[in-house]
Amino acid sequence: MMRLLLIFTLFLSSSAVAYTQKTFIEQLLASHDFFEKELINVKIKKLEMEGDWANYGNWSWDVGAEIGHIHKDKQKYDYTSSTDYSRDTHQNVRKISSDLSKKFFSNGSELNLSFDRSLPIKGEQMHDKNGYQKDKNTTEYLNDTSISWTVPLLKNKAGVIDQKTYDLSVLDYEDEKLILAETQEDFIEDKVFEFIDWVGFKWQIDTLEKVIIKLQKIHQKIAKNQVEDVQVLARFIDKKKRLLLSLKSKLKAQTGLLSAAIQTVDFSKDVPTLPTQFYVDLIDNIKPYCQAHVRDLQRIDLELQKNNRYIDAYKNSQLADFDFTISASIDSNKGNYSSYSKSRENTVETKLEFSYPLSGNISNQVYLDKYRFKRRQIELKYENKLKDIMSAIGKLSVDIKQGLIQLRLTQQQIKQNNIDNELQLYFAGRGDVRFAIIEQEDYQELQLEKITLLIDLYKNKLSYNNLLDRLLPYS
Repeated sequence: MMRLLLIFTLFLSSSAVAYTQKTFIEQLLASHDFFEKELINVKIKKLEMEGDWANYGNWSWDVGAEIGHIHKDKQKYDYTSSTDYSRDTHQNVRKISSDLSKKFFSNGSELNLSFDRSLPIKGEQMHDKNGYQKDKNTTEYLNDTSISWTVPLLKNKAGVIDQKTYDLSVLDYEDEKLILAETQEDFIEDKVFEFIDWVGFKWQIDTLEKVIIKLQKIHQKIAKNQVEDVQVLARFIDKKKRLLLSLKSKLKAQTGLLSAAIQTVDFSKDVPTLPTQFYVDLIDNIKPYCQAHVRDLQRIDLELQKNNRYIDAYKNSQLADFDFTISASIDSNKGNYSSYSKSRENTVETKLEFSYPLSGNISNQVYLDKYRFKRRQIELKYENKLKDIMSAIGKLSVDIKQGLIQLRLTQQQIKQNNIDNELQLYFAGRGDVRFAIIEQEDYQELQLEKITLLIDLYKNKLSYNNLLDRLLPYS
């Protein structure tokens, strides 16, 4: 990095407290409600992101219950079989169920657990060809418990389809944070421009006041003897006073702008100032720096990541459904016919399931092609934006270097300028007051030019740092 340093000395009133640009930026960020809307957007995006995560990755637990009564009346005419059949049935249904499931981010697998307990009390009249039988069936309970784990091996492998919504919401949240930072920085740039203008007016006012005080002392010294020269000098002083009034009016208006931004600061006591040493940090190898730090490029990169996420999902959707599942279940049944009965059945199953639509998915292919085209479009957008930023930074870098050269030349002229040469000749009786005034005017113009050049340098530095996203204290 190239570090350029220039010493520029100004004198502020000893009764005022210096109020720096850094303090101004920190108070803007701390007190101004301009950012509240964007901050709310960030909170909303974070809420949506956390909701998408919970919707995918949290445990899902459902509980159900059922109470009912079933009556069935069945009559068979001319029935000649010896096999019993149920003629009149009354059944009370009491059932509870619970299902618990979870998807895993690591591999897209899904775990399911379920439990059903049924308490059906069932009374039956059993008949055969001989008529009514005495057997009575009372089922006291039926319990079903199962667990299964399914892992996608092709389609939706690693959750590439199911997790798309969450992955996109993460990128949207990151983008919203960049939008907030960009809004803050653009706002800060506008307000710091006003801050710099305030300092420029104040420096010009201080310079003019010193000039006027000096001219008034000269005016007092020659007032009794050279009437015509006194009048010439008085007109020159009036001209400077009019310029001073104009600058003070501009400073007052500028103070109003700063006070509107930060109402808690009294700028007549906390006097805005810029460092007496001008310093700028110019980046030598600008391209990698921009790619790593410039938010406009980071936002386009996020846009590219979102587009690629769509491509991954649609590409994966073209694959076959091929899942591995392992499951286990336990069925317990306790009932009572004419004798006590109880049963339990344990089942363990592993299976591979395959399914593929031979006709394909036209809609999926259309979206896949669409996002592939958009990827190239976003890549071109990134390249063009990078070129624009580098071009703007390059121009500002040249302007800053040229401004420093001009400022050094102006300072050298000020040092070499003998401000009182013509004035001394005038008091020695060998000069003209007009030449002395011109001499003072030239010196003052050099001082004001120095201030203008320095203010322009600070503004260019501000724009340069804004392009590089270096204005925020936490950048």
